Amino acid sequence: MKQRHVPLRTCVVCRETSAKRTLLRIVREPGDEGVVRFDGSGKANGRGAYVCASDECIDKAIKQKRFERSLNVKAVSENLAADLKAAAANAHSAGVNA
Repeated sequence: MKQRHVPLRTCVVCRETSAKRTLLRIVREPGDEGVVRFDGSGKANGRGAYVCASDECIDKAIKQKRFERSLNVKAVSENLAADLKAAAANAHSAGVNA
């Protein structure tokens, strides 16, 4: 039986390659506004960037402006860090990224 292909993505902070489902996706929605938000489904339209579900990577991504660089935007929402940390906590409690 043939093994299924597992899509791999790279964290914008630590550059570690992991399965797409274990990383958190941030997306810049198409359009002139350039709205940046957390994409829980992983299927939203727009340019995406991935970060590990660890507090260290999330904090570094915000502090070092990794999302701005990866998504080609001037600034991201201040609520993004809180949204990502909540999603990371949910992922850890569900055992997805343990």
